[in-house]
Amino acid sequence: MQAPKPLAVSLLLPLLLPLLLPSGTQETSKQTQPHVWLDPQSCLILSGSSIVLNCSTDCAEPVVIGLETEIKPEKRIVEASGTHWKAFRLKDVTQDNSPFCYVNCKGESQSTARATIKVYELPKNLELKLEPSLEHSSTPWIPVGQNFSLNCHVAGGRPRQNLVVKLLQGDQEIKEKSVPDNSLDPAIVQFLVKASRKNNEANFSCLAELDLRFKGLERYRNRSAPRKFHTFVLAPEPPELVAPKSWEKGTELQVSCEMDKLFPVEKAHIQLSWKGQRLTQVSISQLRDMLRATATFPLAEEEEEGVRELTCSVNLGNEIRKISKNVTVYTFQAPNLTVSEPIQEGDLMNLTCKAHPPATVEIMEFQSDEPGRLSLIVQEKDNGRKIICRATLEILGEKLNKTKSLILNVQFLPKLNCPEVYTWQEGTEQILQCTARGNPEPSVKCILEKQHNGMPYGKKHQVIRDYNGTYLCTAYNQLGEVNQTLSVLVMSQDVDPWPAVIGILVSLVVVGILMTMGYLYYRQQRIRSYELKKAQEAAKGMPLMTPNTRPCP
Repeated sequence: MQAPKPLAVSLLLPLLLPLLLPSGTQETSKQTQPHVWLDPQSCLILSGSSIVLNCSTDCAEPVVIGLETEIKPEKRIVEASGTHWKAFRLKDVTQDNSPFCYVNCKGESQSTARATIKVYELPKNLELKLEPSLEHSSTPWIPVGQNFSLNCHVAGGRPRQNLVVKLLQGDQEIKEKSVPDNSLDPAIVQFLVKASRKNNEANFSCLAELDLRFKGLERYRNRSAPRKFHTFVLAPEPPELVAPKSWEKGTELQVSCEMDKLFPVEKAHIQLSWKGQRLTQVSISQLRDMLRATATFPLAEEEEEGVRELTCSVNLGNEIRKISKNVTVYTFQAPNLTVSEPIQEGDLMNLTCKAHPPATVEIMEFQSDEPGRLSLIVQEKDNGRKIICRATLEILGEKLNKTKSLILNVQFLPKLNCPEVYTWQEGTEQILQCTARGNPEPSVKCILEKQHNGMPYGKKHQVIRDYNGTYLCTAYNQLGEVNQTLSVLVMSQDVDPWPAVIGILVSLVVVGILMTMGYLYYRQQRIRSYELKKAQEAAKGMPLMTPNTRPCP
């Protein structure tokens, strides 16, 4: 601000001026129109302050010294006066104006002098506002990539040609604009911004700068209160809902819903609803920009069959993405598989498989004329065989299957397999045993013939000479028993075992030969008896009856 001249100097200047001029000049001035001075001629003052203007003249006999201005009369007063000067105080100056001083000199025409008063006003009442369409909440949401405007409202800040407004994010300057001279008060400076992820929840403000340093003053600044808003990314596609088309009563339904490319993902909300009711037992997880909700909930038995709606919705900012799927509730029970027990080898087994309509049934791996029924003559090999019945129900073009299985329990007589000879060294530890199978599981015992103290069966024992001999082994269960003999040859440490071995083998060969000869002799005697009988019947004229021939009734 230019400092005004001291009042005393302003008042004395008109009186000293004639004395300082040369005499020729003074005479010349008498012949010209009187001069008028208005001091200061140009000044810059703060809005609302006051200023003293000194109007002086070289008129010898001034009649009137006055001041014309746009300022209201009650705000301008005569501060002091003299014969050739008068000082005027202008109070509460808020607008630029050009007052002029006029002097009516006796016998002369009116003379005037004009001054220029410029008013500067500090920027004030700064406020940063979003465009009206986004001002519906204190912290609005703006999609990333969308252009929006930020408007800085600033009052004062004159002269406007020296005022600039800056848009700040935090303390970083983003944009700058000048304010037109003819703008209203308050001025509105609009900044166009493209929303980005880095703008999310950042502090935005506007800064007004009035630079008057060229006038010897300062650069005056004022800043608005910070303003926050959210930027977000929400894809236009609906979320991905994974759920079965159909749901069986009495079972648990597992569903999941997820949506990717969310920003900020921690501000997004995901919700699952069944029949319009929000599910509360939902597990929500987050992975980078993806949000997922999973739920497992039971379907009560009393739930009615029919079509139900499952919905997933994702909310971010002021937008929602939603997807719904229809789920058909149905009833499907496992088939009932029955078979008559117990089953013994050689029996005819009848097996039945049934399911509730409209489900169909089949017995797997078997061909049958009647679905769900099977007749089979069982053998030992069928014991432990797995029979599977499958029921099939078609829902919405999808075939659903349930199975019921059973393991066949075929009972059969024991089967025994023993080695012909055990040859053991005396003093060693050995086990006397055979292999046997059967259902029920058979028990096995081996007894030394003609002796009472044979080698125990199935346990490890030290071999002694008394264990030498022939054993009768028996496998038995509830269905019967089977026998087999085996020989135990104990080789003594002080006796050459080979003669004994050879003797046993020779005995076995002799026994075999004798049994063969006995069988052949018996067969020959049967043939002779048959031929004799035939000859006798032929002699008597009687018909011959073979073993397979029966007399007519």
